Amino acid sequence: MANPQLLTFDAFLDWERDQATRHACVDGEILAREGGTQAHATIQGNLYFAIRSKLRGSPCRPFTADMLTRTGRGNGRYPDVTIDCGPYRGEARTASQPTIVFEILSDSTQREDRTRKPADYNATPSITHYVMIEPGEPLAYVYSRAHHGEFSVIPQEIKGLHAAIELPSVAIALTMAEVYEGIEFPTDSQPQAGQTG
Repeated sequence: MANPQLLTFDAFLDWERDQATRHACVDGEILAREGGTQAHATIQGNLYFAIRSKLRGSPCRPFTADMLTRTGRGNGRYPDVTIDCGPYRGEARTASQPTIVFEILSDSTQREDRTRKPADYNATPSITHYVMIEPGEPLAYVYSRAHHGEFSVIPQEIKGLHAAIELPSVAIALTMAEVYEGIEFPTDSQPQAGQTG
């Protein structure tokens, strides 16, 4: 099947098993995944290692972008980092219980990350937080599931290297400094001596 269209999720899993690269499946359509920048890869690594150390001893575990999340709308997404709090299943190709998903924004994916993905993740009851990370400045946007069961209409904005992303559903917080470790920002966005960011 060279160019499959309008697949069911299970048919997509069968098809992708034999592919050399990973794809998303959105509304039955196959979408190729693009490579990332050094900033993207650095932030992704920072997130994974910070989360892994903070979750040690808990039933939750982080996965990188090789772990597929099946959304409540029947789509298949590969978040940049996923915290999975479901049972460990060594041979499974999807997250057991995706609880928090992270996407690192880019020019090519930003529109999808801000529009269709929030709807996908909101439709997935196990996902309590959806975090979008800006690579060019210390800025994150966090959608959280409210008491009425839906994501907040407007995401919380976390800004500055001294701020932290609070994730109460897994009882951890990520400082922006550890998220952006190794990232060099343009000079005009860095705090001057004696100032906090």
